[in-house]
Formats: sequence, C-alpha cells, structure tokens
Amino acid sequence: MLLLATPLFTACQHQDPVDVPAGWWHSFEGGEIAKLRPPPPGQNLPYPHVGRTPTQNPEMPSPEARVNLTMQLEAQRNLAQRESAAQGTLPTIPPPPPKTAPSAVNPTGTEPEEQNNLTMTSVGQPADTTPPANAAPEAPAGTAKPAPVPKTSQPQPTPPEAELPPVVAASIPPTPPGEFPQIGALPPPAPQFPGFDLPRDANLTGPLRPDVDTSTPEGTLIRFQPSTDHVIGDPSGDYQRIISQRGNQKITILGFGAAMSADAGLSTADQSREIALGLLRARAVADALMKRGVPASAIVLRAEAIGNGVRVRNGG
Repeated sequence: MLLLATPLFTACQHQDPVDVPAGWWHSFEGGEIAKLRPPPPGQNLPYPHVGRTPTQNPEMPSPEARVNLTMQLEAQRNLAQRESAAQGTLPTIPPPPPKTAPSAVNPTGTEPEEQNNLTMTSVGQPADTTPPANAAPEAPAGTAKPAPVPKTSQPQPTPPEAELPPVVAASIPPTPPGEFPQIGALPPPAPQFPGFDLPRDANLTGPLRPDVDTSTPEGTLIRFQPSTDHVIGDPSGDYQRIISQRGNQKITILGFGAAMSADAGLSTADQSREIALGLLRARAVADALMKRGVPASAIVLRAEAIGNGVRVRNGG
C-alpha cells in the first residue's frame, strides 16, 4: 500500500490543499479545463537587465521650450497667489441669533420668522382656537348685525412691462458642398438693455489682470519645512558657491512666508505673520553665512508674505 500511495503524493507535492481537490474536479469535468496550462512565454529566456531599459531616449521638448513652459507656470502660480491674497479670507456663515426668553407676548420664545413657520398644525392635532388678545368683542344675540356696505372694485392699472430690443433673425446663406462657411472677422456687438450698464471689460479680448510682478525671484533657493525656520537637507554646498561668487558684493537674502495655494486667502494680520516668518528664515540663512566668514555688514535681509523658502543672490 505504501508503494502504491507514493506516486500519488509525489504527483501532488507542487500543489497546495486547495489546488488538489480543484484539480480532481477539473479532471472529472474533462474538456479544456482539464488540460495542462501552457508554459508562460519566455520561460526559458534569461532574465532581462532592468537597468539597461529603455534602450532609446524618449522624445522630449528642447531645453528652451521647457524653460519657457516653466516660466509660464511660475507666473500663473504667482499671479493666483497674489490675487487670492488681495481678495482676503473666505466668508464664514454667521452664527444664529440667540433665542429670547418666553413671555406673555411671545410664549414660544422664537423670532417672528420662526413664528410664521409654527402656524401649520400637524395631522391629527386640532388647531389652536383661542381668540387673540386684541380681538373685538362679539355683538349680543338680540341685536341685528349691520349689513355690510358693498364696495365698488375698480381695476388697477397694470404697470407697463420692460421693453426688450427686437430680435432680428439674420438669414445665413447656404454653404455650397466642399466649402467652409464664411465667418465674420469681428464678433457681434454686445446687446444693449435699458437700465443695465455693460462692464468696461465686455469688449476686451481677455480679462483684466492686476499689475503685479509674477516673475520668480532671482537667486539660489533654500527650502524650509512648512511654517518653520528649519532648513530642509544640507545646503552647505549652496552656501559655499554663493560665498565663492560674492567677491566684494553684498548678499541679499529674501525670505518668504506662506507657500499658499490659489484657493487660499490671507488677511492683513496673516500677511504680517508670514512676513515675520520670512524674516526668521532669512535670519537663519544669514547666521549660516556669517559662520562661514561673511561679515554682517555685507548681508541685506528682506521678507515677503507669499513665496517659497528663501532666495539668496549676490548684489544689492
């Protein structure tokens, strides 16, 4: 018996307890599912050298085109940040008014707007039939009620509606087959409505933009951790290169505060706080330069609220 069971165990040694009954069931069903799987493609080929792929350089734009695209993206980012800071912080929802204490005049303690919402009664509950406090007394049963005086209703004159400009349908001549339709050189004039003034930028080709400097500041970028004056990495090599190229010039250190996104906003107090953070970052870079032999009289510190890290350059 042991000799007969040995081939069975050797045939199942490469399968786990789940694959063995699944293989039995597939062999019982027969057909394509009972056949052996084909070997994977390239099973006997040597392993490829991953470090040598790809063998061809991908098509990339020229260095000049990449620099031009980078400058455009930086200008759009700087413009969006400054426009967001000029608009200020986003508005918040005001808190609800405090509820008044219940009294004889206002037994529910709610505002007049809320009382209007409480006049509806729910299904199955009778409405409040108590007469109001200032209601007129009813007449006795023996006295006759005076007949109401009929009022002649006169139709009120309706105000005239605002006249709209007439709509003129311009007939477009049919385009012969094989030709492009004729398109006018200038756009149609903006419609004029009585009582409405057109904005001053209605006839402009593009939106008005504020006159701000959207270029990226010059100098070596020293990166800092967010909202701190701790430098990221080791900028010793950048410090040595700046000192070696200085000569007799002064070193201008421009520190920035928040690297904000386009949908954020900075109030006046927030901008003052970010300028203080920019000065702290500039001072950290100045201390590192003074430890390397740069005199304090040759260092100029500046700060702005919106930007990234610190920019260091030679010259005033």
